[in-house]
Amino acid sequence: MNVIDVTGVAKSFGARQVLAGVTFAIDENERVGLIGANGCGKSTLLQILAGHDAAEQGAVATRRGASIGYLPQEPELDGEMTVVGAIEAGLVDIRRVMAEYEQITGRLSSHPPDLERLMARQGELTSWIEHHGGWNTEHRVAEIMGHLGLDDGGARVGNLSGGTKRRVALARLLLEAPDLLLLDEPTNHLDADTTQWLQEYLQSYPGAVLLITHDRYFLDKLAGRMLELEDGRITPYEGGYSAYLVKKGELLQQAAQRQSRLLNLLRVETAWIQRGAKARTTKQKARIDRFHDIEAQAAVTTARETRLAFTSDEGLGGTILELLDVGKSYGERLLVKDLTFRLKRGDRVGIIGPNGCGKTTLLRMILSEETPDAGEVVFGRKTRSAYFDQQREILDPEQTIYDFLGEGDYVQVAGEKRHKIGYLEDFLFAPSDRRRQIKTLSGGEKSRLILARLMLADANLLILDEPTNDLDIPTMQLLDDALVNFPGCVLMVTHDRFFLDKVATGILAFEGEGRVVFYEGNYSLYRELQEQSRIAAVAPRPEKQPSAKQEQVRRQEKAKKGLTYAEQLELPRVEGDIEVLERRKAELEALLADPLACGGEPGGITAVAADYARLGDDLAKLYARWEELEQKRQEAL
Repeated sequence: MNVIDVTGVAKSFGARQVLAGVTFAIDENERVGLIGANGCGKSTLLQILAGHDAAEQGAVATRRGASIGYLPQEPELDGEMTVVGAIEAGLVDIRRVMAEYEQITGRLSSHPPDLERLMARQGELTSWIEHHGGWNTEHRVAEIMGHLGLDDGGARVGNLSGGTKRRVALARLLLEAPDLLLLDEPTNHLDADTTQWLQEYLQSYPGAVLLITHDRYFLDKLAGRMLELEDGRITPYEGGYSAYLVKKGELLQQAAQRQSRLLNLLRVETAWIQRGAKARTTKQKARIDRFHDIEAQAAVTTARETRLAFTSDEGLGGTILELLDVGKSYGERLLVKDLTFRLKRGDRVGIIGPNGCGKTTLLRMILSEETPDAGEVVFGRKTRSAYFDQQREILDPEQTIYDFLGEGDYVQVAGEKRHKIGYLEDFLFAPSDRRRQIKTLSGGEKSRLILARLMLADANLLILDEPTNDLDIPTMQLLDDALVNFPGCVLMVTHDRFFLDKVATGILAFEGEGRVVFYEGNYSLYRELQEQSRIAAVAPRPEKQPSAKQEQVRRQEKAKKGLTYAEQLELPRVEGDIEVLERRKAELEALLADPLACGGEPGGITAVAADYARLGDDLAKLYARWEELEQKRQEAL
């Protein structure tokens, strides 16, 4: 049964129509991802569904009695309330229903004349309370606050940062447990571990979820269906983000083929028209009409893409950046202790850790905006840095977009002189936007503007503090590629796991009590190492050493269980085959992450996806055989 039905919803802002007859429905237990470019109307659609804005046309119908909860990007909270008070405001309905339940239970003990009606109502209330987790509210409040890092329940909401206010609003909404959750960028300002917890929480949530997020892993693991908002209309795709990429790639390839056929036909018809055809006969007139139809279809306006390309004219020296026994505390709170770290040529290092652990403080020490309590930060002689600040303090709200890029009408981009208007168009700012004040921009537009200026800097070390916040997925994909192809080094604080897996060559992890540890590899490898360490820490201690006679018997028994001569030859061969197939798997994953690149492959994206599925089956068989052989080998040791 659908919890909400949306039919023909339309909305415009002046001459710009953002929603043009949007129609879809969400089942009562669905998890749905809403994606689209920045400014396409995703947040506007959620506001209409939540009743915070009105559609100009169409209808939004909810199931009778269904409740809707909405998390906007900038939630409004009472600044005078405490954190606990603001969160427990989400329990108003639960407490009202609990009071009615207790009242009815008390009346039932006196055997009233309307006993059957009261018992029926008590059953309804019991189901509602169970669905909304009303029996253990105190435990749920403590649990959700703990997972979201809201340790100071007595803090005044008005004194909190924007990110902490979002976590308070999210906690309140999860406690409300509405039948439909509308979430606008719920992972912003959450660290990776908290994002993982929220992902698992929503997977078992007793209701429907519609969310906007740029976190591609979050979408892939949570969503069972994707809705793409483009040119004011909704296109549905079954499956998560990976399935969407495959299907979208196929559609783009088909559209390109249709466009190519149209253009070829247009050239033929144009040549015929130019030879001086006259509409003297019905057949000729029909052909002229056909020419105009083809001409209209072929004149497809393609959306302009953001162009991201960081450049650096001068190479890095032998020393790029070194941290030597760096330490930092605030009072009794230890953030960093004895950190020694050296940035190597080509490093792209992700800095991760819980909110408030000191990640931004570390960046500020590197930038000389804060002084370490101990140790020193050494910059190379040729190192030049550029900084992306998550608080966007570089932005002057009263300044115009045009003036933010500096004086004059031109900028230098990779040695090329370009007019500001054309350069801003590369970042999806229309010529008419040039005089817009920065305070009128959305979060995503502000991030794009900072990136536009950052790319003008002649820097070979990029220092990025949460660069992915508020960016749409298409811009995220371009940022991924720009950083991977950047010839310098990158230090980046981010909670985006997909971004870290695709871009990072190393992880600098805050592990508590001032420990900051460097790990080679991307985020997934880091998590594997952490899991191995956790398992090793709880593994049972080795038993008492056996006597010499017992050891001799054990060796004789294990020798019988060892590998045969043929299996000894087979084991390294299986390991080699696994290595080859894993490399091929990585190549196919890269193609699937960029569907347009599959156009150069025989059979296109469909063939690539089929190869990927077959390769997965082959790898599974090889892994199983390797485990069997390796277990026999270990038994003989």
